Amino acid sequence: MISSLDSLLQSLVENSEQIIAVAIVDRDGLIITSMKRESAEDDSDQVIGAVSAVLEGYIERLKNEFNTQSSFFNITETGDKKFTFCSKGEKSILATISEKTISNTELRVFSEYVAEQAELLIAGKDNVAVEIPEIIKVLSKTRTGKLPEGEYTAKIIITGDSRVGKTSLVRRFVENKFKDEYITTMGVDITKHVVNLDEKVEISEIIWDIGGQDFTPYRAKFYNGANCAMIVIDRTRKKTLESIEKWYNDIKESVEKGIPIVIVGNKSDLVDEIEVEEKDLKQESERYGFNYILTSAKTGENVSAAFQFLAYKFLERT
Repeated sequence: MISSLDSLLQSLVENSEQIIAVAIVDRDGLIITSMKRESAEDDSDQVIGAVSAVLEGYIERLKNEFNTQSSFFNITETGDKKFTFCSKGEKSILATISEKTISNTELRVFSEYVAEQAELLIAGKDNVAVEIPEIIKVLSKTRTGKLPEGEYTAKIIITGDSRVGKTSLVRRFVENKFKDEYITTMGVDITKHVVNLDEKVEISEIIWDIGGQDFTPYRAKFYNGANCAMIVIDRTRKKTLESIEKWYNDIKESVEKGIPIVIVGNKSDLVDEIEVEEKDLKQESERYGFNYILTSAKTGENVSAAFQFLAYKFLERT
């Protein structure tokens, strides 16, 4: 587990140039593993010591403010540095020390992704990705300045063939739960979930989970007014990859203007059954000019990242 956590931290440091050092700690502030940037001028022990010192000063505050929360994000500025504390579960906290000039958006996007992966690794989940995916890198650069404050509402449509896991993705995102049994979505299910991109930026995602059956006359009405879309494919069934063009054309015919679309390769946890490789998804994404992400509704891997990506893309166009 430690080697995988180290690889995850290494990927974070390599992809965020202004992060100086990073540590994964337990809820009592004890360091599980840590890492510093090779080019950092400070001695490694001094940098990690600084993280420990700040943790010691803030751990009681974090306990008091966030102990009942399994997910939180906090930034503290000290001198010419930023200290970030992020948790996406009950087992660990990701602590980073970075240059003050780094954008809060970049810190939040990378921190929440790495914190989520760390929780999966510590929980003993298999086949957890330790490399930062391309979509997270894109997301971290979506806004380098201050996000526009306010409350927004975005309509998200979830499309794809039957049994690709659309409803399971929504359930995992909204309730953080997963059910093995399959229940067909007849027509559309509508769910609301709030995404907080910043302390003063809130997006209510109205998620339209659209059935994969041939309800063409009705789907056009379901698509109306959509701000963003997901096309979900099942990585264990190659034919669902071939359906991307069908769903894209379906969206284009019903939505007047172009909207951000992400291709979601679901069921990535079923390693022995994979028929759609990442290179296949990348090729299709480049063909249409979309972004893509690999997910598992069962483990929760990258599910929040997919919905968060669309929230940022929506805000970028608002």
